Amino acid sequence: MENQDPQRQVEDVTRIVLRPLASPLPLGFFAFGMGSILQSALQFGLIPQGEVPYLALVFGVFVFPLELLAAILAFPARETVGATTLSIIAFSWLGTAFVTYASAPDPASPTLGVLYLSIALMLILLGGVGVLGKPLLATVMFLAFFRYGLNGLFELTEISLLQPVSGVFGCLIFALSLYGGLALSLEDVQHRTVLPFGRRGEARSAIKGDLDEQVGPVAKEAGVRKQL
Repeated sequence: MENQDPQRQVEDVTRIVLRPLASPLPLGFFAFGMGSILQSALQFGLIPQGEVPYLALVFGVFVFPLELLAAILAFPARETVGATTLSIIAFSWLGTAFVTYASAPDPASPTLGVLYLSIALMLILLGGVGVLGKPLLATVMFLAFFRYGLNGLFELTEISLLQPVSGVFGCLIFALSLYGGLALSLEDVQHRTVLPFGRRGEARSAIKGDLDEQVGPVAKEAGVRKQL
């Protein structure tokens, strides 16, 4: 034992415990879709301006908590891109809720404009990373990039045409969120791909690969390695 390689000694006594979790991504998809369609309804004029404070409350007490819960659960599930995206989107709903409620009936807020444009930039970067593993998730991020970008421009310029255009992107996000949430729910229940999700690379190996492929890279992941 005394002559054993130090690295081998460390490996012999090290144990990494993994805890199975239900996938939080379906919840994230459905919550984002619901918030998007509600906002689109406002932009299309289906929700009267007098209802804006109530809509803000719905964003704060319904959409935000569900997105936040999905984000919190995504981190221990080793879903870095998804968890980061869900966290940003979750607090964007909370910020929207507070500012919209406080500023009603004013139609626009430059503060929200700058926030939305900043989030749009983050989403396009995260979408570029997401393409490497989950193209469907990346597509939602790209649509959200246009949605947040258009919303940001409206808040800064008050050009009314931007509202219905953003509403169209919100409807697309809603439709894709329904599909993504359903596909991931079926996948998690049946432990195989039922509806096409477009996984590739390590994301595909996570479904198709064996246990060694699942846990092999864990030694290099945050929470196990010495530093982030």
